[in-house]
Amino acid sequence: MHMVRPRKPISDPVLKEWLTEFSNKNTKRQYCSAIRLFKKNLGIEDLGKYLKSEPDAVADIRRFISSMDEKPKKSLLTYTTIVKVFFQDNGVTVDDLNWKKLRRRGFIPKHPRAETRDKKPTIQQLKQILNYMDVKGRAMVLFLLSSGSRIGETLQLKTEDFNMHADPPRAFIRGEYTKGGVGQRIVYFSYEARDAIKDWLKIKGKTGKRDGSTHEDERVFSWGLFTARDMWNRAVAKAGIDIKDKRTGRRIYHLHSLRKFFRTKIGLDLDVTHALMGHVEYLDEAYLRQDQDNIAQAYLEVMSNVSVYAIENTELKQETQNLKKEVQKLRDKEITKDEKITQLEKQLEYFKSPQFTKDLISEIETTNFTLKEPPKKPVKTHKVKVKLDDGKRLAKLMREGYTPTYSDNEIWILEKEIED
Repeated sequence: MHMVRPRKPISDPVLKEWLTEFSNKNTKRQYCSAIRLFKKNLGIEDLGKYLKSEPDAVADIRRFISSMDEKPKKSLLTYTTIVKVFFQDNGVTVDDLNWKKLRRRGFIPKHPRAETRDKKPTIQQLKQILNYMDVKGRAMVLFLLSSGSRIGETLQLKTEDFNMHADPPRAFIRGEYTKGGVGQRIVYFSYEARDAIKDWLKIKGKTGKRDGSTHEDERVFSWGLFTARDMWNRAVAKAGIDIKDKRTGRRIYHLHSLRKFFRTKIGLDLDVTHALMGHVEYLDEAYLRQDQDNIAQAYLEVMSNVSVYAIENTELKQETQNLKKEVQKLRDKEITKDEKITQLEKQLEYFKSPQFTKDLISEIETTNFTLKEPPKKPVKTHKVKVKLDDGKRLAKLMREGYTPTYSDNEIWILEKEIED
């Protein structure tokens, strides 16, 4: 199994003390590497004794430059400048006249450019690399390539710096995270980066490190620069694209290539692109006066340019689908109601029409049926006799249904059929 190279402890007390004056971790790491290389190439065992010997700073810088013939010019200038700063901070004078002389005579490159022929990875290559990364690695890489942030800034971001619910998702790069302490800004990142970060945060507290500790850290990406580079380099090697520059021996595809990917692919206004990347000269008042909502909307429209898998906002998509279902239900109800009303209107119109009468008569004529009389119940005739002069009783009986049937000089005979 591939093991991460442990950091070598700083044993030289002078170097250790000097590095405490710098707060940025990346600066400390770079300065430490430069001074260690200076010690190694010049055969210096103890910096304290070396400084007490009143060294010829300019001569030793020239020797140091000569020992770095194979180094790229940009690295050579960086390391030489760090040694100069070390000398000055420890009371050894490097006067400007001699320093300028070194530059005029070509010992120190004036305007060096990166000599490694680095390239930005393609979408297909990024998919290959991401296939060989775990959850935390994918979260880091997808954030870097879609936000344009520096790796040093990214590794300092805390959970509270992220707004996952915004559209597009965004993070706040604090001034103390940035290169030189300037460049505070808001950056935006893709939906796929947001989803990957969420997946990482779900297991972050339960995930152990190789040294036995855990990722219980307020930082989202709770590891160092060396580990970040190692994660990337191993995935690039497994993807079969670990190509190195023949001249410098450095990798063509490195973490910094993701910033190049962002810069060339995002498709935003040039000033806005550089400002999002934290280039100080573009973070002026004109940019700061711009409406962040407008910048966010502009990013939203081109987000797919810096998305590897070109996925949609799944949360928004789900909400939209739910709304569409609700609207369709209401429409269906409305359609059903309208259909019933239309049907009833047609029936009423038919019932009012002459055709309905014709159809009804035709149905009666063609239907073979016989009307049956209800069965008769047995009855009997009830007779009542009333005197001719008893008019009141006669009238009452007639009201009750009796019918006069016969009379003589003295009586009326009234009859009424009643059920037996």
